[in-house]
Amino acid sequence: MFETQVFKGAVLELNTKERVLRAACTLFATRGFYNTTVREIAARAQTNLAAINYHFRSKDELYREVLSHSFREVVYTEHANPPEEGENSAGEERLRAFIRNLVAGHGDKSRFSEHLRLLAWEMLSPTSALDHLEEIEARRYLDRAKDVLRPLLPEDAAEEKLAATALALIGQCLIFRGLPARMRPVLASSLALGEEDGLTDLICSLFLQGLGKTPHC
Repeated sequence: MFETQVFKGAVLELNTKERVLRAACTLFATRGFYNTTVREIAARAQTNLAAINYHFRSKDELYREVLSHSFREVVYTEHANPPEEGENSAGEERLRAFIRNLVAGHGDKSRFSEHLRLLAWEMLSPTSALDHLEEIEARRYLDRAKDVLRPLLPEDAAEEKLAATALALIGQCLIFRGLPARMRPVLASSLALGEEDGLTDLICSLFLQGLGKTPHC
């Protein structure tokens, strides 16, 4: 979504819906929801109000879709081939895979700051879309973090502690993910770390130590 499609070497023009989504993301990230009009989005997308109403029915629904997409671009925790339960150090390996994919990300990095700005606007000036973001998107990623951490915590750990620990893990990763690209190599160099693998090892080690575990990262 949001990207130019390529077919047989020719760059195809974005379809109307994709143009609207991209234009809306840029304007919402720059001005926020309340300061952006549908008319401005239509003009930037080079379409008309009828087309926006056809695809999204309202400004609220358009914003909710854009906000959800930005959240997924910022908080990305999918990883392929996680270790099977019962393998040696499976819990630590699953934690490391989770951290690495969240630190590295897999979306369009050139637009990452735009997605961050949009989410920052929502935190500063919440809309009705925040409830949807919390219930659908945020809960999904929090549950993934909890699944990774559950084997590393005591069996009798309270659900509140598990959730708080999961939030702490995501927050630590996003600190590094949110750094401007020009700063991350400098930071990694000053710590004698590789940019992604080194940062992953550092976060994994610190987090395990915080949980009272001996890290093997």
